[in-house]
Order: sequence, then structure tokens, then C-alpha cells
Amino acid sequence: MSRFSPDQIAFAQSMRGPLDRTRALDFLHTLDIRHSVGHWSAGDFYDRFAPVGYHSDDATFGNTFEGQCRRTKAAGIDAIEIHQSVFEKTLNGDIDWPAVERAKGGFLAELGMTIPACNINTWTNPIFRLGGPCNPDPALRRAALEEILKAVEISKALKIPVISVWPGSDGADYHFQIDYLQSMEWFTEALVTVNKACIAAGIKLAIEPKPYEPRELFMIVPTAASAILVARRVNEICGGTNCGLTVDYGHQKMEGTTASTACDLAAYAGVQIHKFDINDARQGRNDQDLIFGTISIPESVDYLFTTFVRDYRGFYSQDQFTYRDDPTRAMERSMINFANLALKAVRIYAKKAELDAARAKGTGPDVLDVVSPILVG
Repeated sequence: MSRFSPDQIAFAQSMRGPLDRTRALDFLHTLDIRHSVGHWSAGDFYDRFAPVGYHSDDATFGNTFEGQCRRTKAAGIDAIEIHQSVFEKTLNGDIDWPAVERAKGGFLAELGMTIPACNINTWTNPIFRLGGPCNPDPALRRAALEEILKAVEISKALKIPVISVWPGSDGADYHFQIDYLQSMEWFTEALVTVNKACIAAGIKLAIEPKPYEPRELFMIVPTAASAILVARRVNEICGGTNCGLTVDYGHQKMEGTTASTACDLAAYAGVQIHKFDINDARQGRNDQDLIFGTISIPESVDYLFTTFVRDYRGFYSQDQFTYRDDPTRAMERSMINFANLALKAVRIYAKKAELDAARAKGTGPDVLDVVSPILVG
């Protein structure tokens, strides 16, 4: 089935000039291209150079979840992802059910916002500094598993359709530090338990790979291929295809591949992609999480085109850290960039038959004859 209807293609073809905010939102809505923001992208930003936070000198900057939602809505975006820790009384403490209800019936409803995914935090708390589901201490492995299972309960209450697990501190800083096979077995064992709970609740489970950082040598699932292997193993044990991937654009740049190849590798392996994280980064560098479409425009368009060809209909979520900038302006700019590059991808999608013919010739110029007028137009 085609990702876009003839009417949607015609609408995209009718648009002229760079899209501003209003036309970008109209385009995304009309073509049903779903866009969201991770709540952290709407908050204050910290690093080792500014541990107090880059916006800590602004008394009006509310870094609560409600404040993050209001900034996201001000950027024109009405879907925001969370970590399970957003709704905990203390970091990795009990679920704050009154806070869940206040958000659900209060500012989320007021703003008309939805939560499309719940991510997992098992790395900020120092008890997890040596790992979460792969911690050498079995009591801490159980504690990390409980954190992911809390996300299931929160997602059930808020009708969140996807839980995404990024391992964070699971991995190694030095050679010989861990038994990689043992750690992978621990990680898989935890995900099997979670996936069974997700299946019972009607929630999709995703694994987000990353080569390294915060672990300096490697993370337990460093590549898209390794995440696919783990997802397939989890699905073999549980049955079905519920466990899939989150693919982060910048993580693939760190890996030295592309989000396009990760998308197609997952399709080849029969593993679903439940979520894409969008940002930008320089090839082979740390996870820069820049505004989307600011470094690699042809690659970004190729990536979006590939997701359209594979009929992806989930969310593209901003995972960006714009440390020194106003988060609202940065989120808005990223959304506008995303819409403009998605428009180019849709126009190439409309010429897929021509592109396929050019690809059959196997030469760069023949392919560029089809795509370059759109990329540079």
C-alpha cells in the first residue's frame, strides 16, 4: 500500500517556496507525518561545562514537565515523549499517581497534547552507574527491570503506545571490564520480561542502539544490527513481532552508517521500527543532537524517503540538545526544517518509478538527474 494517497501527493506538489511555520504544520498534518519532541529537548540543558544548567539564570524558565509541555506547544508541536522518571516521586522512586492524574486531566488536556512514547532512565541515578539491566549486582539488575516495568504501568494509565529502552550506562569503559555475552543475556532476559508485560498491555517495545556515550568503549547494543539481533531473540522467546527498534539519526552517524540503512536492515530482518529520533550530527563524532537538517541535507532527505518507501507511519521525535539556545525556538526551527526536507522526500517518492529506472543503470549521474533538481530546488 502506498504511504501517501494521490490527493496527498498532489497537495505536496502544489506547495511552493520554503515552508514557514504555518505551512509546515499544514503540510505535516495533511500528509499525516507525525512529529513529536522528547521532553528533555524542551528543558534546561546541562553538561560538564555548565552543570548548573544553561538556563539556570532565568527565573522564568520552569523546568517542570508542565513547563516543557508548554514550550513544546508554543513551538507548534502537540506530542511529547517522556521518561518514566517524569512521573516518579523521586528519581527511580515510587510512581507519583496524583501527578499522572494532574497531567492527564490538567495541562495535557488543556494543551491538547498526547504522549506517543515512554523512554527509560536507568543511568542518572548513581546506583546505576555500572549499569541497569546489565549491572553486575543482581539486586540492581532487578531494580532496573522494575524501572522498565513502571513504564508499562504509566503507559497503561496514559495510553502510551510505545516504550523505548536506551541502555545508557549498560556497557563498558575498558577492555576486559565485562563479559559481553553474559551482559547481553542479562539484557535480553530483562527485555523478555518487559515484552511479555507490553504484549499483555497492547504496548510496543523498542530497543534504541548507540555505539558509546556515556560508556566510553561501547554500549551493550552499539549498532542497529545488534539491536535487531536482540529484538529477534526477544520475539523468538515471546512469539510475535512486538519487540522492535528506535532508530536515532545521530546514533547512526556515530556508527558510521545511516538511518536509511538501519531502516532497510530492520525491514530485511523482519523487525519493526516503532520510533525514529531525529536530530543531526557530524559523521563519526559524539552524539551532537543538533537541530535536524543542519549538517547533512541530502542524507536527511534520503532517510525520510526510505521511511516513506517502507510505509513507516509512526512518530519522528526530536531528540536534540540545543544547549545555548531557547528550546522553543530550536524545536520550532527543527520542526520547520523537518517539514521542508520531508516535502523534498515526498517529491522524490512521487518520482520513485523514475528513480528505480535510474538505479537500474547503476550510475551516480543517472540517479542525481532525478533527485538533484528536488534537493537543490
